[in-house]
Amino acid sequence: MNGYLGDVLFEPVSTELSFRHDGDDLVGDLVRPPWPGPYPAVVFVEGSGPGGRDLGAWPTRLAAAGFASLAYDKPGSGSSTGDWTRQTLTDRADETLVAVRTLRDRPDIRADAVALIGGSQGGWVAQLAASRSDTVAAVVCVSGPGVGVLAQEEHRLRHQLPAEGHRDADVQQAVALLHDQVRRVRSGEDPVRVHAGQARWESAPWYPRLAGTTPRSIAFLAGIADHDPTAALTELTCPLLAIFGADDLLVPVPASVRAITSILREAGHTDHEIVVFPGADHNIRTYAGAARAPGFDELVVTWLQRRLRLP
Repeated sequence: MNGYLGDVLFEPVSTELSFRHDGDDLVGDLVRPPWPGPYPAVVFVEGSGPGGRDLGAWPTRLAAAGFASLAYDKPGSGSSTGDWTRQTLTDRADETLVAVRTLRDRPDIRADAVALIGGSQGGWVAQLAASRSDTVAAVVCVSGPGVGVLAQEEHRLRHQLPAEGHRDADVQQAVALLHDQVRRVRSGEDPVRVHAGQARWESAPWYPRLAGTTPRSIAFLAGIADHDPTAALTELTCPLLAIFGADDLLVPVPASVRAITSILREAGHTDHEIVVFPGADHNIRTYAGAARAPGFDELVVTWLQRRLRLP
């Protein structure tokens, strides 16, 4: 005990939690405060690619503020079965709602106070899930685009590649390949053949920055390319906090802010806040390797406390 009394040390309680969706076993960690519940809770919604429950200090910080949180491995990642590349964003939203239901069914969780925190692509998923069910009490989107998938991907290539020193001709070729991949798979062509047809570009230093670099990732990209967040935002009724970094190269921040503001205003949605951190990147960090921008953690916690009525 390092010389301290046991009831003095702050040690969040972490237990492994699993649930099933569409034949997959999803495995994650439920982290809660060390005092008795029931607790308001958060389900983390991961961004693009493989990934899962390794979220650093986030669960501990939320536990210190009185929240339980669930972060789980995406299908085919970590301890979870399945294959995330076979999912659409609607599949991911349905999976998220099963995670919400799993928490709501627990006696140590407040069923009326389960929120979502979605990062990047997970922002689209969180909005979509909340628009499909009244079981979500609030949504926090971190760098979640307010534009569609293709618009976001093209923006990313046009800004990320030049920042890394790639030539304009390379940027144009990358954008052309992006649209070619989607067009060919949409027309019924096998992603394996699409990938093979682009083999001459695989050695290019910019090629790994494409969202589709394998048959599986090309198929996944084509499967979500039509997504536009307008419908989900229009149907959203719970409170929304959208957070961006002003220097984000991956997401068109001004266009996203305008779109989210306009859609929610037209839909009559009144309980939303949009916050842009100056000098911050896609991960809301002010420089490489830095912690989150000052005020980020406090913003998320206090906003959730107000919306979920935490004493």
